[in-house]
Amino acid sequence: MFLKRQGDRGAVGALTVVLFGTGVLLAVSALVVDIGLIYAERKQLQTGADAAAVSAAQVCATDAARCGGPDLDRTATAYARNNETNAEAAATVCGRGGDLPACPTGSADQCARPAPETGAYAEVHTRIQRADGSNLLPPVFAQAVLDDYDGAAVTACARVAWGPPAAARTFGLAISTCDWQRMTGRGGRLPSVEQPVPLYDETDPAACGRRGLGDGNQGGFRWLAGTRDCRAAVSTTRAVEVTRPGERPDDCLDLLEELVATPDRAIAVPVFARVSDDGGYTVRGVAAFVVTGWRLPDSVEPSPRLGRDCPEGASTCVFGYFTRAVVPGGGAVGGPDLGAQITTLIG
Repeated sequence: MFLKRQGDRGAVGALTVVLFGTGVLLAVSALVVDIGLIYAERKQLQTGADAAAVSAAQVCATDAARCGGPDLDRTATAYARNNETNAEAAATVCGRGGDLPACPTGSADQCARPAPETGAYAEVHTRIQRADGSNLLPPVFAQAVLDDYDGAAVTACARVAWGPPAAARTFGLAISTCDWQRMTGRGGRLPSVEQPVPLYDETDPAACGRRGLGDGNQGGFRWLAGTRDCRAAVSTTRAVEVTRPGERPDDCLDLLEELVATPDRAIAVPVFARVSDDGGYTVRGVAAFVVTGWRLPDSVEPSPRLGRDCPEGASTCVFGYFTRAVVPGGGAVGGPDLGAQITTLIG
C-alpha cells in the first residue's frame, strides 16, 4: 500500500506539473499571438505615417496656403487607412511651417527622434480608429488569461522635413547663376520664361563666374563629369567638375529624351557661381529646371515654342525654364532657395 500510495502521489504531482505547465504554455502562446498582432499593426500604421508625412511635406513645400487644416488631416487619414488591413485608422498632421499646428510634447506616440530646433517639417501621427470610436486593438487570445486586458493602443509617428537642398542628386548638367538670375528676374518669376541655354564658354571675357555674376554676364550650361545615368551628387560645400567642351556623357541623351517625353517634369540642376582657374565650378545652390528641347551636335529636339535655334554664335544649347517644384532624388535641406524643394525623412 505504501508503495501504491507513493505512486499515486507521484502521478498526481506529475499531472499537476503537466497541467500547470500546459496552462503556462497556453498563456504564453496567447500573449505571443497578441504581441505579434500588435507588431504587425504598428508596421502598417508606420507605413501609412511615412507615406502621409511625405505627402504633407510635398504639399507644404509648394503651396503654403494648403499647409495645415482639416484637408491635410483627411489626406493623412486616407494614407493611414490605405495601409491598414481593416482600414481602421486615423491620422493627424502637425509640425512647423505654413499653418501647421505645433506638435504636442510628452505624449506616448512621439517620433523616435526629437524634432529639429529649426527648419520646416510635417509630422504625422497615426493610430487605431475602430468603427465604434475605440482606439484599442482588440485582443484575440490574451483576454482569456488577462481578465482586465481590453486591447492595446497602437500608434506610429513619422516626420519629414522640406526645403531648398544644400546637397542633392541632380541632373548631370550645371547652369550658371547669371542664367538663373536673368531668366527668373533674380527669383521673382517662377516659373520663368522659356529660353535656350547655350554651352558655357569659360574663355569668354564676360563669362559668368569668371568675370562677375551680373545678369548681363555670359552664362550657359556644362555637362558634369563622373555622372551615372546622367545624375550626380552635388553639394554647396564642394565644387563640381565638368567635361571638356564638346564632350557629353553617353547616358545623358537618354535622360533628355525621357524628360521631354514627360511635359512639365522638373528635375534638380546645380546652379554654379565662381569658376576657378583649375576648372572647379562652385555650386551656389540647386534649382528646378524643366527641359523642353535641345540642339546638340549629334541630336536635335526642337522646343515646341522656341524652335531649334540656339543663341547667336552657339551650336549647342538646351531649351527649358526654371520653376518651383519638389524635385526627386532627396538630399539634405539647408541651401539657398532657387526654386527646388526636397523632402527628407527625419524622424
